[in-house]
Amino acid sequence: MTKLVKQLFTQYAYFLFQAKWSLDKKEKTDLLKFADLLSKAKSNNESSECKNLSLKIIAMLQEMYPADPNIDIVRNTVLSSLKNYLPRENHGYRKITTIDFLWDEVIDDYNKTQRKIPGQENQTFIGDQDKIFNSLKNSINSFSAPTSMGKTYLMKKFIEYKIKAGEELNFAITVPSKALITEVRRSLLTDLVDNLSEHSYRIISKAEEYTLDYRNRNYIFVMTPERLSNLLLDNDDLRLDYLFIDESQKVTEMDDRSIYYYEVIDRIQKWTKKPRVTFASPLIPNPDVFLQLIDGNDKSDIRVEESPVTQTKFIIDRYNQEFSIYNDQIKQTQRLCQFTENAVPHIIQMITGAMNGQTQSLIYYGSKRDVMSDAIVFSRQFPIIESKELDDLAAYISRKINPKYVLVDLVKKGIAFHIGELPIDVRTKIEEAYRKGILRIVFCTSTLLEGVNLPADNIFVTSLGNGKKKLSQLEFLNLIGRVGRLGHSMIGNVFLITGEKEKSHSNLSSYLEYLSKKLSKEHLSVEKALKPKQVAAIKKSLSAGDLKLSAVTDKRNYDLLRKISLIYIKEINHNQEGFTRKQFKKKLSDDDEAVILNALRSRYPDEVQNDVNFSADQSSLLKQAITDEEIKGFPQIFNDENKLNVEGTYQFFLKLAHIFSWNLYERKFIHADSDENIQHQTLEDYAKLTLMWVSGYSLKQICDYVITIREHLDFQFLDRLDQSRKLVGNINWDTIAINITMNQLNKLNFVLGKYFLKVSKELFTSGIPLDNDWYQYLEYGTNSDLRIWLQQNGYSRESSQYIENNADDLIIKGPGETLISNEINWVNDPDVIGETKEVRANVPKIFY
Repeated sequence: MTKLVKQLFTQYAYFLFQAKWSLDKKEKTDLLKFADLLSKAKSNNESSECKNLSLKIIAMLQEMYPADPNIDIVRNTVLSSLKNYLPRENHGYRKITTIDFLWDEVIDDYNKTQRKIPGQENQTFIGDQDKIFNSLKNSINSFSAPTSMGKTYLMKKFIEYKIKAGEELNFAITVPSKALITEVRRSLLTDLVDNLSEHSYRIISKAEEYTLDYRNRNYIFVMTPERLSNLLLDNDDLRLDYLFIDESQKVTEMDDRSIYYYEVIDRIQKWTKKPRVTFASPLIPNPDVFLQLIDGNDKSDIRVEESPVTQTKFIIDRYNQEFSIYNDQIKQTQRLCQFTENAVPHIIQMITGAMNGQTQSLIYYGSKRDVMSDAIVFSRQFPIIESKELDDLAAYISRKINPKYVLVDLVKKGIAFHIGELPIDVRTKIEEAYRKGILRIVFCTSTLLEGVNLPADNIFVTSLGNGKKKLSQLEFLNLIGRVGRLGHSMIGNVFLITGEKEKSHSNLSSYLEYLSKKLSKEHLSVEKALKPKQVAAIKKSLSAGDLKLSAVTDKRNYDLLRKISLIYIKEINHNQEGFTRKQFKKKLSDDDEAVILNALRSRYPDEVQNDVNFSADQSSLLKQAITDEEIKGFPQIFNDENKLNVEGTYQFFLKLAHIFSWNLYERKFIHADSDENIQHQTLEDYAKLTLMWVSGYSLKQICDYVITIREHLDFQFLDRLDQSRKLVGNINWDTIAINITMNQLNKLNFVLGKYFLKVSKELFTSGIPLDNDWYQYLEYGTNSDLRIWLQQNGYSRESSQYIENNADDLIIKGPGETLISNEINWVNDPDVIGETKEVRANVPKIFY
C-alpha cells in the first residue's frame, strides 16, 4: 500500500499543476479497495490515521476523476463509514439493485435519521459532531477537534436548539477577538432572525448594551473574556446558564490576556447555581487540562482526531530549490521538481497560475510589513478587473478608511490583505467578498488564527514567525487547517515556503518537525508561569506590601506575572480556592499567605481589588487624586476658543500616567525606555488623536490630518520611535501614515479604555456628576448621546453618523423614548439598510 500511496501523491501533484499524469486501472482499483478498508478501521490507536488516510485517498481520486462512477460508489461507502451523510452528487451512474445495495440503503437512511441535528431540517452531524453536540449539556465539558470540525457551529446550533425549544436561559460565548465577535454575532442573528423577539432574547456584545432595558428575559452574550469579565464585575445579579469558551487554547498562552479567562471562572465559581461550562479548542491532545479550572464532579472531555476534510501539503524549499509533496503516511517528502525562482510573490504567482484559475488562496506572513509589501509586489502582475462588486468594495474601503490607502487599489484587482490594524467592518467586508469568490487572493497575518472561517482552496505559509515570536506547533496546525473546509471542499492544498538560508527559522527541517511529530500536551498559562523562582520573587514582593513586584526580574513575562499575582491576591482576600491560588499553595504555606495578607491590608487598608486590571496602589492614588480635587472629572473636549482641548487633555494624561504608574505598568504604551521628551511627545500625540476620535471625526478625516502633519510638520507624529521606517519599501508614505493612525487608535481603545472606565467608576462612587463620560466617548468614537445609543443597539460608528445627520427624517423623539422611523428602510446608504436588518431582528422595540 505504501508504494501505491506514494504513486497517488506524486500523480495528484502532477494533476494539480496540469502536468502529464496517469494512474493505471489496477492502481486506481487497488487504491479504492484500500480506501474502503481503511475507512472501516476499528477503534484503536491508529484508527484515526487510517480513516484520515482513507479520506485523503478518496478525495484525491475524486478530484482527479470527477466523472468516474466507480469512485463515486466507493466514495459514498467511505463517507458513510466516516459518518458523513452530507448530500452527495452521483455523476449519472445507474445503481444496480442488489440485496447488499438495498441493505446499505436501509442502514444509510437509518443513520441519516439518527444523526439529524436537533431542530434543523435536512442537516446531519458529520463524524463525531453528534458526540460533541450531546456533550454540551454536561456540567463541565472540554473537547478538542480538528480545525475543520465546526466547533463554533455546533455551539451556535446548540443555543439555537435550546431557544427554539422555548427554554429561557442566558448563554455566553467567549471568543478571543473583536473580529470573531462580529462573525459569531452576525451568524446567530441570521439563524435566529425570527426567534429572538418571539422568545424575548437579545444578543449582546458590549457590557453597556446590557444596561439598556428592553424587558428582555434572556440574553446571548458574545464577548471577549475581557468584556465578559467587566460585565460580570458590574452586574452582580447576572447569572449564566451556559458558558462556552471558544478557542480555549488561549488559556494556555503566556500572555497577560489569558488571565481574563481565570477571572471569569473565578466569578462563576462563587455562584450558588453554576453555569454549564464547555471549553472548545482545536487539536490539543489533552482537552482535560481545562477541567481543573472548575470545581465539580460531573466532568467530561472528548478528543476527536478524525477530520471531515483533508489537506495535501507541499514544500517549496528555497534553500535547496526543490519542490516536494509531503507524504503523511510515511512522514517524508517526495521530490517533484527543481525550481530557480526565489522571490516569494513570484513563487505564489507561478503556483496559483499553474492551477485552475478559479481557486482561492490565503497567503500567511509573520509580519504585517511583509504582508503589505508582497501583496503590492504580487498585484503588479495583474490588471484591474472590471467588476461592480470589486468597485463597490474599493469604494467602501475608501469611505471607511481613506481613498489614499493602498488596499483600495489592490481590491480592484481581486487581491486584498487582512491585518489587525484594519477596522473590523472592513475586515468583515473583505471576508464576505472572499466567501462570495469576489476576492481570489488574501494576504494575511495571524489575524487568521483567531478562528475566522474562510473557504480557501490553498494556503501559503511563508514563515513560521508570528510577529516577534514563533508559531507554536499547535498554531501552525491550526493555521494550515484553514483549507479544506466543511461545506466548501473535501480537500485543500497547503504550500510551505522556506527561507532562503539553510538555518532560517522557517527551514525545511522546522516544517517537517511540525508536520511529523505528535502534539505535546498543553499546560495552563498560570501553571507554566509560576516556576519556583517566580513564586519566590512574588512572595518576597507581596510579603513587603510591594504590588509593583520589584523582586521579579523576569521582565519578559512581567505583565503576566503581575496579573497572576492580582488574581492570587483577590482569591486570598475572599478566601477563595481558585486555580491560581492552588498553584501558589504548592509552594507557599498558610503562614506565607497570612504574612502577605497582613502586609497588603496594612499598607492598603481600604483597598480590596476585584478588578484584575488594577492593583491597590493605583486605586489608592486615584481616590486620593479625586479627594484632593486633582481630578474633578474628565477634561472638556473643546476649549474656550471652541478648538480641541489639546493642552487640557495632555495634562489629564500626565495625571493618569502618574496615578496609574504607566512608566511601569504601560511601558510600551508611553515608550518608558526612551527619554522624557519622547514620552511627553507621545502623550501629546495621544491627546490629539483621542480628541479627534471622541469628538466624532471620521477615520478618513483623521487619516487626512495625520498624513498632512507627517508630511509637512512632524514626520514622527504618532510614531516617536520612527518604527514606520521598517515599512518603507513597496509601501507608500500615505499608506504608512494611515496604518500608523489605525494602529494607534486600536492601542488607545485597548489601553486608555480600561483607565477611563476606572476613572468613571471612581467618580461615580465619589458622588461626582459625570457630564462627559470619556469611557463611552472612546468606546463609541463620539460624544453624541444619539450616536452612542445607536451603536449600543448594533449600528456601526459610521452608520450612526449618517442617521444623526438625517435625524429629522429618521429619528422620532417621544416622551421618555427614542425610536427609529421606518423611513430608514429606504435611505440612500446600503450599509445603513444592511445593518438595520440585523438591529431590527435583535432589538425590534426601538423601531416605530
